[in-house]
Amino acid sequence: MSPAGETVVIAPFANERAKEWPLDHFRRYIERLLREQAEARVLVVGTRGHRAKANALVRRFSAADVVNACGTMGWSDLARSIDGAASVVSNDSGVAHLAAARGRWTLCLFASSHSWLEWMPRGPRVVVLTRLTPCAPCDLAGQPCPNRIACMSELDPDFAFERFRALRLAG
Repeated sequence: MSPAGETVVIAPFANERAKEWPLDHFRRYIERLLREQAEARVLVVGTRGHRAKANALVRRFSAADVVNACGTMGWSDLARSIDGAASVVSNDSGVAHLAAARGRWTLCLFASSHSWLEWMPRGPRVVVLTRLTPCAPCDLAGQPCPNRIACMSELDPDFAFERFRALRLAG
């Protein structure tokens, strides 16, 4: 998906739990990326408060391949990292919007808590994937999802990887 040696920024966190793709799905996505592009480098980004969760995500990977940068960068450092990346994979978050605004290839994994048509990041290199469910949009307002966040948990990592790769190659 990314040429050898290029960086892919992964932003697995959002301001609401209901907007987050499961960490295991991000793990599977990274595994696929490294399997298909062995020299790709992954930079996991987030706040200092995300660092422990990100450690659980990166633990299975070589530190040479996957780096937990959560809490180590300011906004301008993050922008520079995005500018140097081949692509960005993110939940619906500020990182996805920043990457889109900076013209990077951006895969935005969008929960059904909000209308993706209204709130998606905009740009010519943005791919938004969501799983439409009968309960969408839900407007949980911080309440637990009675459907176990099916809009995110049932969005398959292999499908996301393949769809993003195909659209990048076509574009």
